[in-house]
Amino acid sequence: MNLDLKDRKILYELDLDSRQSFNQIGRRVLLSKEVTQYRVKQLEKQGLIKGYQTLIDVSKLGYLTCRFFLKFQTNTPEEEIKIIEYYKQHPRFWWVDSIGGFVDLGLACWVKDIYEFFEIKEDLTKRFGKYIYELKISIYYRFYIYNRKYLSYRKEITDVKTMLFPEKAEFDEKDLAILQQIAGNARMSSVAISEKTGISPSNVNFRINRMIAKKIILGFKVLIDLEKMGYYWYKIEMQLADMGVKKQMLEYFHQHPNIVYAYETISDNDIEFELEVQTHDEFRKILDDIRKRFGKAIRKDHYFIWYKEHKFLFMP
Repeated sequence: MNLDLKDRKILYELDLDSRQSFNQIGRRVLLSKEVTQYRVKQLEKQGLIKGYQTLIDVSKLGYLTCRFFLKFQTNTPEEEIKIIEYYKQHPRFWWVDSIGGFVDLGLACWVKDIYEFFEIKEDLTKRFGKYIYELKISIYYRFYIYNRKYLSYRKEITDVKTMLFPEKAEFDEKDLAILQQIAGNARMSSVAISEKTGISPSNVNFRINRMIAKKIILGFKVLIDLEKMGYYWYKIEMQLADMGVKKQMLEYFHQHPNIVYAYETISDNDIEFELEVQTHDEFRKILDDIRKRFGKAIRKDHYFIWYKEHKFLFMP
């Protein structure tokens, strides 16, 4: 699907802050409110815009973030679909993704503590263990989110949105009710939130702004169908020989237009990152540049491609 410059500008603005009004976006891209709204609705109708998500740091709500990578054995596509559907419906799982490469499925969950994580892992192996050849477990330590600068028409480097910290924030049931509404629909109006929660629109706005100040909410992003846009989504995992380069690597990731996520985990890997590119050649050029800059500090790296995202919701 070919996008013109105006559509790319609109997508970039929605990626910066998908809760902006059409009037605000229009001013930034030099279009009227009506034309901006029409273009957004067309992108939604065509399926290129899949939705709008609120970036919620659940560590502020008292949760740990954990991940499973599964390599299957002796299973059929029908059985794999059953596993995917089970975890799409599971209230503790926020991310479910099919993978092309040395693993077949990625799952991520929120848990209150390692004991709950253990129980979830035990349930996974009891239910589906006979289909699993290999199970890799990770706990996220820090999560970095970057804007899609490759869409940008402005020469700017925006702030990194950094998740997962030990300090818990203060919140109440009304805050949680609002988060439940906007987690998967960041553009939901204050009036619509009020109708769902019984909280007045003015109080909804006040609470959202307060949760932003407390860093419970880190921002609002657009969900894009990368395949329709002609992009591929790669992930690279690295083991480092020199941990001292992490800071420089994270700054490189922040500056790079195609890198959209990075994270540190308790796992076999020291640093992991994801990027969106139009071709495999473009991906290899980026990887080669990273190896050229940091190669002496990299013990090992490997990569795979995200095949299909089934669930992605920053809220337990």
